[in-house]
Amino acid sequence: MSGARGFTLLELIVVLAIFAVLSVMAYSGLSGVLTARERVLQSLERTTALQKAYVRLRGDLQQLRARPSRDPYGEPQPALALLHDGSVEFTRSGWRNPLAHPRSALERVAYRLDSDNRLMRTRWHAVDRAQNAPVSETVVLDQVEELRWRFLEGDQWRDAWPPPVAAGTPVLDAVPRAVELVLTLKDLGEVRLLFSASNEARR
Repeated sequence: MSGARGFTLLELIVVLAIFAVLSVMAYSGLSGVLTARERVLQSLERTTALQKAYVRLRGDLQQLRARPSRDPYGEPQPALALLHDGSVEFTRSGWRNPLAHPRSALERVAYRLDSDNRLMRTRWHAVDRAQNAPVSETVVLDQVEELRWRFLEGDQWRDAWPPPVAAGTPVLDAVPRAVELVLTLKDLGEVRLLFSASNEARR
């Protein structure tokens, strides 16, 4: 009876080669899955950030009020104004007061695009601002390349606000029926958001 036969060198090389090919295929598949998972997570994070920005904007614009303000120099400002730098500034209600401090529920809010391509929210604690009035800023959304605003007056969309009257003087307490914001995002392209003002805004 002959002894047990072992593997030849050629058989070992073939087995190792097959194992190497299978290992490469398995690694490539795993790498592809991990890459796809990372992309999905990034997409979910971006979608969540965009949803949070929408909720923040909606919360402000649905609380829009027809209350003009005064700037730090005492000059009257419209209840809502599209400024020359593309930012929008307006008066909103709904400032919570859980401790019942003796103050108004109105505040002044602005949205602008900063030099780092971030949509910023600026908030003043008083509608009529003093020169040293406290201000706070919050990043709402990043990777924003452009902002475009439109405002619905009656059945007509306007690219500027407030609208002028016949004499050419804007109505300071005018507020639109709706506001449209078009964001050009670096990763998602153009995103169009529409917000309707509450009925109380025009009272």
